[in-house]
Amino acid sequence: MPYYVNAKFEFRVLKIQLSYIIIYEFKQIIIIISFGVHKIMKTHFSIAEIKTTMKYLESLFDVVRLVNPIETAILTIKNGKIHREKYSCYKVWDKKNRCEICSSICALTAQCPKTKHEFLSNNIFYVVSQPIYIILTEKEIVKAVLEIISRTSDHLLETPIQQQNFFALLNETQRKLYEDELTGVYNRRYLNEFLFLQHKNSKIPEKLTIIFMDLQNFKLINDTYGHLIGDKLLKNIAQTLVANVRTQDSVIRFGGDEFIIILTNCTEDHIQYKIDKLKARLYAICYDTKSNLHITANFGYSHSNKFILSDAMLQTMIQKADSMMYNEKKLAKKSLNSTFI
Repeated sequence: MPYYVNAKFEFRVLKIQLSYIIIYEFKQIIIIISFGVHKIMKTHFSIAEIKTTMKYLESLFDVVRLVNPIETAILTIKNGKIHREKYSCYKVWDKKNRCEICSSICALTAQCPKTKHEFLSNNIFYVVSQPIYIILTEKEIVKAVLEIISRTSDHLLETPIQQQNFFALLNETQRKLYEDELTGVYNRRYLNEFLFLQHKNSKIPEKLTIIFMDLQNFKLINDTYGHLIGDKLLKNIAQTLVANVRTQDSVIRFGGDEFIIILTNCTEDHIQYKIDKLKARLYAICYDTKSNLHITANFGYSHSNKFILSDAMLQTMIQKADSMMYNEKKLAKKSLNSTFI
């Protein structure tokens, strides 16, 4: 059998195996839900209730634990009180930094269960994160996430090569969830799930800057030179943005020719310098050498020294940056029109 036929067959086998594991995981979620609305599906627990719930779940799953994902802390219950352990929650995955995709942060933000896969020592683990509140007193309530971790059955992976390919397939699938297909930068799902807060940051940053960027006359470029040239330019623009921000920062394609650049732990007096630098790097992209035409863009930004993990604050900052960008665009058009009067 030719090699390419083998490769196609093996990929189909991997897809079938993935389907089996998804079914297996779904059954486990059903077990969690069937534990009862009064247990897992409730969100507020007393100390006694959460201890009883965790003890029961520990008989079903490999790991059951409480975490504070904002501080990457493991929480334990001792003598009727919540204690924070010295080690970080990501240590269980043998990582040196915060997980790039933290289902518990996503769950805490969305206030609903979130899931993900993790890999450790050639094993696949399925993680379910459920946001909860632990009531200590009438005035003292601890916000936490209940993580339920289960090792996924790998009896379908007969050889080390199949196992390695399967891990690669899951990693690739998980990565593509948050990647813009055309440009390779992050997408709006990445933005909406607050993954930019976790990106290369051990702790959730408080200083946050959102830069909103819109390309000038990009519709005209598409109409004049064609969409293939436009797509090629968008890829070049996206990679130029990535090359000129820090590794801890995030470049997101917001839609069409609009991009969001998120800077973490950046002081406000540095933002305009960063915008001017990006404008200069983009202008270096010449898309018509005969007419000497270059890429230009309008920018706006919003900044917070005390970012709060909430969808409302995120949307407010995006709207503020968008409004500032729109004002710059209007001024640019007004200035351009005045030169022809």
